Amino acid sequence: MDKKTLFRVGGVVVLAIALFFGYSEFRYLQRHETTDDAQIDGDVNPVIPKAGGYVKEIRFKDNQLVKKGDTLIVLDDADYRIRVDQAEAALQSAMAAAGVSRSQVNVASATVQSSQASVQTARNQVATAQANVAAAQARARKANQDFERYSRLLAEKTVPQQQFDVVQAERDAAQAQLQAAQAQLQTAQSQVNAAGSQTSVTSSQRRATEGQITVAQAAIKQRQADLDMAKLQLSYTIVRAPASGVVSKRAVQIGQLVQAGQAVCSVVGHSDLWVTANFKETQLHQMLPGQTVDIDVDAFGGEKLTGHVGSFAGATGAKFSLLPPDNATGNYVKVVQRIPVRIDIDKSSPLYAKLRPGMSVNVAVDLQGK
Repeated sequence: MDKKTLFRVGGVVVLAIALFFGYSEFRYLQRHETTDDAQIDGDVNPVIPKAGGYVKEIRFKDNQLVKKGDTLIVLDDADYRIRVDQAEAALQSAMAAAGVSRSQVNVASATVQSSQASVQTARNQVATAQANVAAAQARARKANQDFERYSRLLAEKTVPQQQFDVVQAERDAAQAQLQAAQAQLQTAQSQVNAAGSQTSVTSSQRRATEGQITVAQAAIKQRQADLDMAKLQLSYTIVRAPASGVVSKRAVQIGQLVQAGQAVCSVVGHSDLWVTANFKETQLHQMLPGQTVDIDVDAFGGEKLTGHVGSFAGATGAKFSLLPPDNATGNYVKVVQRIPVRIDIDKSSPLYAKLRPGMSVNVAVDLQGK
């Protein structure tokens, strides 16, 4: 076979191979959507102190694996402990004041009871005085009647002067006893009024003291809240890991003053990773959640992982940008937009533990596979 024939045969073979692979690629692309605008994503949790202070200890190194709740940073807590002591002293003072108010209420209650007893005693004395007045009035009436009768008899010379003098003396004594009983009744009534006024005063004092107890109890609640807040602030001097993962991007040194809300490092979680693939909007018409995805990680040189389409973003990537484009301008140029698609990675692959957020990947979604 001459060279020309060999050349023709070789060309035919090459053409056949090209046609075969071209057709295979065509068939592949017919049922797959691919993109290289994709990367590994995961939770990156910032470590943010809730209280300010000087850094006393740092208990981690960059890229160290930590668990949720592990102590990462210890702040100087001297100021916070003093605040706790002050709050405890204020609480004890408020409780002591409440105790004094309770004692005053007890004393006022006893005084009120004593005043009420005095009122009752005075009322009893009034009743006795009224009875004495009634008895004296009866004796005085009888004595007056006897005096009038003996006065007539004396005028008729039927009784001696001596007997008349005795009746007159009895009348005068009865009048004196009546005046004394009436005076005692007025005194007893005055005592009732005085005891009633004293009872009113002591009752008012007791109500005022009970109001002081209410104020003291409110003060106790306020001081307790202050103490709880001081203890909470003290607990914030221990900065703990918000999640399990690898702690990275340390931005703090011992002795440095950190402020509340200042990020000092980040904890990158590895337990839940996914792929964010930015597909063109024209590639999504056949894409559905649950479809199988082949994932080619650049760092692993051709080794593949598998996953499934999880969900679609609520808007294009451009809408989430700092300055989203406004298509209502006069110089409008239509640009194909990209939609972020979440792809859940199958965790059964041994490569899963090596993945890190931010790695570049190529993905191919099987539009016919689930």
